Amino acid sequence: MVAAAFLSLVGCQGQDEGTKAVGTQQAQAQATCVEQFNGIQSCATGGASLESTDEGLRVTGLSNPQTDGLSSHFGGAVAWRQNATANIGGGQGRFAFAARDGDQVVSTLGIAPDADGTGVTFAPAFTGTAGGSEFQVRVFQGGVLQGEGTGGPGPAARWHVYTNWLGDVVMVSDFYLREHGPILPFPFRNAPHAAQEQGACVWRFQFPGRTFTVEVDGAQLTGDAIEFTETIGTGAYPYRHFSGIDVTGSAGAFTVHGELALNANGQAR
Repeated sequence: MVAAAFLSLVGCQGQDEGTKAVGTQQAQAQATCVEQFNGIQSCATGGASLESTDEGLRVTGLSNPQTDGLSSHFGGAVAWRQNATANIGGGQGRFAFAARDGDQVVSTLGIAPDADGTGVTFAPAFTGTAGGSEFQVRVFQGGVLQGEGTGGPGPAARWHVYTNWLGDVVMVSDFYLREHGPILPFPFRNAPHAAQEQGACVWRFQFPGRTFTVEVDGAQLTGDAIEFTETIGTGAYPYRHFSGIDVTGSAGAFTVHGELALNANGQAR
């Protein structure tokens, strides 16, 4: 469902900040890598192909949600954003996101549409705690917090969002380290619990001009953005940075309109 755009205990510590990761997927797809967005190296993976268009970077050939997609490479980022458009209705358009530090995956998130087109399921996973981390779920409407709850590994990691607008959807996808969220251009600068959650990894998805409903701790909430914030396990190291995001899917194609990765000083990587 990528609709639009835009750890283990040592997770984001990983490689030296000045070293760009060259993973296996990237090495296999060197002939299909481009730099179209703010110095980010974008590489096709699996059976995917890339094409630069007036609307952005078109990614085609998506049939296997585990392998076919786009791998973005940058160095020492603390915040990432992608704006993209894809068709996610009718049981199609399954997508998977993976944040990497070098070749190590530090967090993932799956998005799967219902077969009847009435909603989608988000399934985040964080690895900062052995066996998987718990996390906070927060729903926003126009930048205002509507409510929050707790999720965790296994069945508790699946969150179903009800909509009536599946199809060609624009979605803004963010991944960032908690204390650095304000360097991204969105109106969530006073998000709750920021001090207690420093070093945590966060996934956030916004749907411009759209709303959804989701049940959080027994309450039905309506919003246009949903956020999943890792709960750092006892004894875990604080995360410092990450070096890439992989987006794979089965939607046939999607178009990236913009992408940005920032370091701790707010500079593009």
